[in-house]
Amino acid sequence: MKWRNIPRNYRDRLAELTEQLSRDPYAVLGITEEVTDEEVKQAYRKLVSAYHPDKQGVFLRVHAQEVIKIVNAAYERICAMRNL
Repeated sequence: MKWRNIPRNYRDRLAELTEQLSRDPYAVLGITEEVTDEEVKQAYRKLVSAYHPDKQGVFLRVHAQEVIKIVNAAYERICAMRNL
């Protein structure tokens, strides 16, 4: 399945997540800067579990792969900022 076949609302969500990543990686994970390191890890694991491509149908797999890339990038930035 090609990326162009993903419906507009999914593409809009990816664009929104990409924008959040550049401004505030915490927003991508749905948390704030005040959370503990353990809460960061929990939020990351929850999103990875929810969007894991193997848990998605054929249609949503491409979207899930793109979301996971953004979530991973946000988590890596947060870990770098917190020295985790």
